[in-house]
Amino acid sequence: MENQQTTESAGGQVRMMLWGTPRSVSTVFTKFMSFIDDSQIYFEPYLCARWFGPDSTMFPENLAMAREFVEAASVVTSVTEGFERSECSFSWVKKQLEKPHAGKKLIFCKEMCFAPEGNYASLPVGYHHVFLLRHPLKVFPSWKKIYPFVEGKDFKLDEAPPVFFPTGFAFKEMSELLDHVKTTLDPEPIIVDTDDLLSNPQGMLSELFKKLGLPFQDKYLQWEDGGEISKKWIICKTFLQGQVVWDYYKNAFGSTCFTKPSPLPERSSLTADILRCVDASMPYYDKMFAQRLTLQK
Repeated sequence: MENQQTTESAGGQVRMMLWGTPRSVSTVFTKFMSFIDDSQIYFEPYLCARWFGPDSTMFPENLAMAREFVEAASVVTSVTEGFERSECSFSWVKKQLEKPHAGKKLIFCKEMCFAPEGNYASLPVGYHHVFLLRHPLKVFPSWKKIYPFVEGKDFKLDEAPPVFFPTGFAFKEMSELLDHVKTTLDPEPIIVDTDDLLSNPQGMLSELFKKLGLPFQDKYLQWEDGGEISKKWIICKTFLQGQVVWDYYKNAFGSTCFTKPSPLPERSSLTADILRCVDASMPYYDKMFAQRLTLQK
């Protein structure tokens, strides 16, 4: 196992990777973490590297779709924040995450679990790893709604291009990443179930912060409305430009607290393609759910 930078050796600085699937409330979680004192937030740099950086696999395989996204986003000149996608290689991301960040007590990176697939050597050392797990019956119906390029009722989620929709439907990729992290980077990664978090944010977060070595305060459970805080994030400019066009962070940016979870949808209300994704993902979900963080009764 690689040599780890401990909290003590970093002068009390805590470093945390948050891994999630799409639609797992991970952007809301990121906004919540943004208001922790003396924090520095990274937002999906590995996804930028995978999709738009010099190491990208998107452009060779899905040139038209990628060009449409980038061209539509690039006309948004009102966005001045964010790093340029042209510099975002996987090695560049690792170097950024391992910087000292003097004066910061928390270095937090939110990322998609499938983004570093094939590039595990670029994962940073010195980080706690937290996996945010949400039930597939909630993930896939929401995921299908957010594709800005797809129109028509005939679109099948499990037939989307692999770069946009991972072949393991993200849950397989999350399980594989969890196994890799355990054996090479962090022997005790933490799995947090999204519904557990939303049902009892004070209890779950205070327990999580205790394990991370972060002081928890109840005031953190309420935060400012709007997306202004994202201007302080280290984030790809293309993502922020795309947000202006498609408003895909609307619900997260509009959040001011964690809200109670919704019930699981009935299978009869879902399309066949979504059910195929759910059924393929449930073994991975069940395996990780059994290892989730729970509170002492």
